[in-house]
Amino acid sequence: MGNPLKTWFFELIEDAIGSKAMKQFNKEEERNKSNSNDKKKEDLS
Repeated sequence: MGNPLKTWFFELIEDAIGSKAMKQFNKEEERNKSNSNDKKKEDLS
């Protein structure tokens, strides 16, 4: 995250909901990205 405003926003949310919940959110986002990338590759085949 190169955008300082975005970094600040996510740090604010992390403080509000807790770091454990934020780590879970980030893990799910990464999994969703990889799943959508896999689907795009299948669509191109």
